[in-house]
Amino acid sequence: MSSYGLNKMMRDYNRDPASRQRCSESPADFVGSYDVSEAEAAAFTAGDVRALYKFGVHGLILRPFTLINKMSEPDYLRAIRG
Repeated sequence: MSSYGLNKMMRDYNRDPASRQRCSESPADFVGSYDVSEAEAAAFTAGDVRALYKFGVHGLILRPFTLINKMSEPDYLRAIRG
């Protein structure tokens, strides 16, 4: 898969409260509506920042995702640096 679908899904999650609500109600349905691989979907659902970064999620999309999910900056930096 290209990282486009994953970045788009995360951008929608970050910017649209209705998308976040839909995701919280049914993560599988939310992720299933985007062109992402099973591994990408699993990383998103688990909030695996390191994997999302490795899959090509842009930092300007990834950091707001972590802020929404209450991840501190030191934890975020540790995750993307490995």
